[in-house]
Amino acid sequence: MKTISKINIKEQTLKLNSFALKSTEKVILKTISSAENLQDKTSKKLKSTLKFTAKQQDNFFNKLENGKGMIWKKLNKSLDFFSKN
Repeated sequence: MKTISKINIKEQTLKLNSFALKSTEKVILKTISSAENLQDKTSKKLKSTLKFTAKQQDNFFNKLENGKGMIWKKLNKSLDFFSKN
């Protein structure tokens, strides 16, 4: 049986403290790494979503412009027809 002395207690405490610090450091670094990976994936998804949304918006406004052009064209034809009669 070991005798308990100040030296043994101090050594064991230092070992436990070192182990706790190393374990905590590993957990923190792993957490930061996971958060960085998640942030990178989120950033990529947001960029692709915004790109898609911009494309859809451009298509929508192009269709509106085309429709407006057709309406004006038909309206002008109708006005020309009625102004001649």
